Amino acid sequence: MILSALDSILSSDGLEWWSSLLCVFISIIMGFIITLMYRFYKKNKGFSGDLPLSLILMPALTSSIVLISRIIGLTSETARTTLGFSLVGMLCLVRFRSVQKDATDLIFIMFSIITGFLNGLGYLLYGAIVFILALIVILIVSFTKISEPSIKEMSLKVVVPENLNYDNLFDDILKEYTEKWNLKSVKTTDFGTMFELNYILIIKDNSKQKEFIDKIRERNGNLNISLSIRRFNTQNQ
Repeated sequence: MILSALDSILSSDGLEWWSSLLCVFISIIMGFIITLMYRFYKKNKGFSGDLPLSLILMPALTSSIVLISRIIGLTSETARTTLGFSLVGMLCLVRFRSVQKDATDLIFIMFSIITGFLNGLGYLLYGAIVFILALIVILIVSFTKISEPSIKEMSLKVVVPENLNYDNLFDDILKEYTEKWNLKSVKTTDFGTMFELNYILIIKDNSKQKEFIDKIRERNGNLNISLSIRRFNTQNQ
């Protein structure tokens, strides 16, 4: 009984107009819900203004592509495989040609595409189960803040002149103000006249950040210093 309820509502003999419209209509509704959930999840982080429209339309457009494949006769095993590779190509296009830098944005985009794909095949109940389970996971992550970064885990960038030996230069300061640190990378800047040191560290007391930076400024000749939470440092993504 459960297996029969999970079957596709689309007939194998032909495509009825009411079932096709139902699949597209449900995809649009799910697109709106995904968009509302996306805005809720990103309310404290900010998001791209054009992505919500994409999330609304993507399930309906994906389901339309799958439905039209049935109309033009993509019923053979080879044709279905071709359709599958086409959808994989769509995912790759979204991944490598979009300007989204946040992995969660890509997850929501994939969520929209997969939702539209299941609806386009007519598996509305199965798609609804996957849809609801995914929303529950998103809500749990949102309320538990399990994906929030530690405000103590930070990235420190320090610029030092080329004539200054940076080896162990800040170790005593780092030992005093951080629980642990690691020199991630060193690179030259300003045509080789400066070195940029990139540290990953955990601050002991966030209220002493200014004092910590002032100590480093005294050591590096008051050159540029950048201290940021790792999650929001785009060069570390």
